[in-house]
Amino acid sequence: MEIQSSLLPTAPETGSPSGPAGTGSQVLGKDEFLRLLVTQLSHQDPLNPLDGQEFAAQLAQFSSVEQLINIEQRLSDNTAAIDVLSQSTNAGIAAGLIGKSVEAEGNQIAWTGEGERTLAFDLDEAADQVTVTIRDAAGNVVRTLELGAREAGLNEVVWNGEGDAGATVATGTYTFEVQATRANGDAVEAVEMITGPVARVTFGPEGILLWIGGVAVSMANVASVKT
Repeated sequence: MEIQSSLLPTAPETGSPSGPAGTGSQVLGKDEFLRLLVTQLSHQDPLNPLDGQEFAAQLAQFSSVEQLINIEQRLSDNTAAIDVLSQSTNAGIAAGLIGKSVEAEGNQIAWTGEGERTLAFDLDEAADQVTVTIRDAAGNVVRTLELGAREAGLNEVVWNGEGDAGATVATGTYTFEVQATRANGDAVEAVEMITGPVARVTFGPEGILLWIGGVAVSMANVASVKT
């Protein structure tokens, strides 16, 4: 924290400024403030000394600024400590999720060419018609699943890796989108979910990631954990 010189008492000019030569800086730190105050006292007119009340006000200003500097430093230190503690706590929690089954927001599918994949979604309310559209990495539709009516809450559908033509699609990462409507055609809110056991946890610039079925999910997107 710095003190604006426009708020401080001025002393008679005694040569070069206390700051770096040629900078013309109008910002003073606490050390410069003290030097300025001492200079002012040493150059005051003996016949017209600095008014005691004014001097007391200047000292009070310096004391207040010093306290604010200390408070700011303590807040900064506390914030850094809290951040470290939070990161450590989250890392411990994430590591404890390995092997547990979780539900998290996400719409990716890691298809390895064999087995089946469970696609989950959460409906805000019951829907009369639900359609799941699966796309490849380029955004092309490879499979459309018409599910009919579904109840509110978490729902699941199994995909065997086949496209609409009946052939198994190539390995890779796919995405799915859920559209749900009532009988009158009004939309029902649907949230795509990734479910399954956490195989591993990674830590990096992108944050804490949980790996579920070959897909990375941010820990912040986890909705529930099952033992």
